[in-house]
Amino acid sequence: MIIEHMGYYADKLQQKNYKSFYLSFLRVAISIWLLKEVVINWSAMDILYGSSTFVTLKSNLISRIPGGGLTLVRTYYLWVIEFYIIVILLNILGIGRWFTALLLFLMVDFLEKMNTSFVNGGDKMVRLILLYMIFANSYQYFVLYKNRKEVSEKGKLKNLISNLAAVSIMLQLCVAYFGSGIAKINDTFWLNGEATYYALSMERFVGTSLNKYIVQQKWIDYLTNYGTIIFELFFPILIWIKKMRKPLLITGAIFHMCIYIFMMIYGFEIVFILIYGLFLPNKMLVDFSQKIKSFFWKEEFFKA
Repeated sequence: MIIEHMGYYADKLQQKNYKSFYLSFLRVAISIWLLKEVVINWSAMDILYGSSTFVTLKSNLISRIPGGGLTLVRTYYLWVIEFYIIVILLNILGIGRWFTALLLFLMVDFLEKMNTSFVNGGDKMVRLILLYMIFANSYQYFVLYKNRKEVSEKGKLKNLISNLAAVSIMLQLCVAYFGSGIAKINDTFWLNGEATYYALSMERFVGTSLNKYIVQQKWIDYLTNYGTIIFELFFPILIWIKKMRKPLLITGAIFHMCIYIFMMIYGFEIVFILIYGLFLPNKMLVDFSQKIKSFFWKEEFFKA
């Protein structure tokens, strides 16, 4: 019975690329996110990757580049960053396809190892997404040029691999939530309902002037504290139930935007929200994009 079900789903995954639109959107969105990070950190590039850095490089493959290679990279770090920007732009345009996706993943991995102290949870999730995107067919939309349709058998294999890559990203999000939830129920502050109170009170995470009023409301502290734990523990289960999917995604988007606004944790929240689109039907997303396109391309918008 199990083997029959596995065969059925394997055959189904070969029929078409079920996430073709959003994988294409995700490719562009993550690339823009990476470009944004470069722009924001441009003035500090020498400290992060150049010879002026004061951060001790942790022992990894990058730190063991033979023949003084690391010193050379530090000296000419701008060349590395400029090449990195070119790869990002190529990925946005879909030029080079899977080769560019692989190159971008290797570049991100290289730069993160160059300064691990600067890497946060959002960066780690992006690196994982880029790894899966190497295998995803994200080139049916938002590309500079399109290839001709593949022959049936080759196309079936690509569909299977692409769909598995999309599912892997979705599962990665579930693992991240569940792991975070498990960590929280093993933390005294979270169990006592005090974690969000202290977080919203800390100067580093005071995103608005409202924070000081919010923490005075004990019911809000308990709601945000235990609500976060419940959401993270049950998201990986409930998200696969069709009726629960949209309410859960809306709740998650509000949850992450509140953290974005009130706690000033930016990149991490955006990356997680970007993954949400993979849980939505491809046709719904395509129809929605067509409505937006037709709205902005009406003749009256171009009349004098």
